[in-house]
Amino acid sequence: MLVVGTGALVADIAEVGLTPVREASEKTAAVVQGYGRDVGWAALAEAAVALGHGAIWVATNADSTLPSPRGPLPGNGALVAAVATAIGRQPDEIVGKPHPRLHAESIARSGAQRPLVVGDRLDTDIEGANNAGTDSLLVLSGVTTAADLLAAEPKRRPTYVATDVRGLLVAHPATATDGNTFTCAGWTVRAQDRLELSGTGDPLDALRALATAAWTTSTTTITPSDPSAESALTTLSLG
Repeated sequence: MLVVGTGALVADIAEVGLTPVREASEKTAAVVQGYGRDVGWAALAEAAVALGHGAIWVATNADSTLPSPRGPLPGNGALVAAVATAIGRQPDEIVGKPHPRLHAESIARSGAQRPLVVGDRLDTDIEGANNAGTDSLLVLSGVTTAADLLAAEPKRRPTYVATDVRGLLVAHPATATDGNTFTCAGWTVRAQDRLELSGTGDPLDALRALATAAWTTSTTTITPSDPSAESALTTLSLG
C-alpha cells in the first residue's frame, strides 16, 4: 500500500498487517492519503502513478483547510484535490469525518455512553457527529464563523456552540421559542422578514438565540434594536 502522509500513518498501516511503501509500482494495490506538512509534489506524483495503474484510493479526511493564527491553510482535502485534478477521479473511500466510521470506532474504543464531538468545522466535525447520532459542540476558534452557523443546513447544525474549548466547562443556556420569538438568557430575537435582536449579556447567548431563529425561519438578515444588541453583533462579526 502506497502511503502519502506522515510516519505515523505508515506505522498505522503496518500495524494492521499491510505493507506500506513510498514509491508506486504496477503492483501497488492501494493508496492511502493523509495530511502531512512535508507532503510535497513527489509524494503526490507517486500517488497519481499508482492510481493510474488502477490502485484503490482511500483518503483519511477531506478537510480543505486547517486553521492557523495567520488564517486558513491547505488541509488534506486540498492535497486530495490536487491528485484528483491530475488523474480525473475522486477517492474511492474517505474514512474520516464526516463519515461515521471514525466516530463509531471512537465510541467503541472509549465505551462512551454520552459522547460529545468537539470541532470547529460544520462540514466535517458537526456533520460527522450528526451522521453518528452524537451530540456536538461547535467551537468558533477555527474556521467556522457566526455567519456560517446561522446559514448551516440541518445536517450541519451543532447541539451546542462555544467560543472555544473552554465551553466544555460552562453551562449552555437553552433557547426558548414562543411563536416567532426566541429567547436565550438576556437576549430576545423577534423574527419577521428579518431577525430583530434586543437585550443584554453574553454575545454568545445572543448567537444561540439567533441561530435557533435563523434555523426555524430561514431568515439570516439581522437588525439590532438597541446599542447592546449592536455591540453584540459587532463582537460576533455579524454587524
